[in-house]
Amino acid sequence: MTIGVEFGHRYVEIDGQTIKLQIWDTAGQEAFRSITRAYYRGATGALLVYDITRRASFDRLAEWLVDARQNAQPNMVIMLIGNKSDLERREACFQCDLVHVDGKVVKARL
Repeated sequence: MTIGVEFGHRYVEIDGQTIKLQIWDTAGQEAFRSITRAYYRGATGALLVYDITRRASFDRLAEWLVDARQNAQPNMVIMLIGNKSDLERREACFQCDLVHVDGKVVKARL
């Protein structure tokens, strides 16, 4: 679990061009919400990550998507990622669900 904000960067080469990727891992708790909104400004992409073993984590994604859309550039790429699939001792709390992506319903394995 992230408390506050963690930061990392890496250089990658794509089509012969070196690009610096910056990852800002912001806390998902409500107490940090006002802080995390500032990190959307200037971002070209966002990874919305949820814990597949906690349904509430998935349910809050809609709120984070609204924040991202309201505080970032309109062309920002947003990716949905389910994590903690390696936790064998805890079963995923749900298997399949319907996901709303840009107004479309997409069935996803979760």
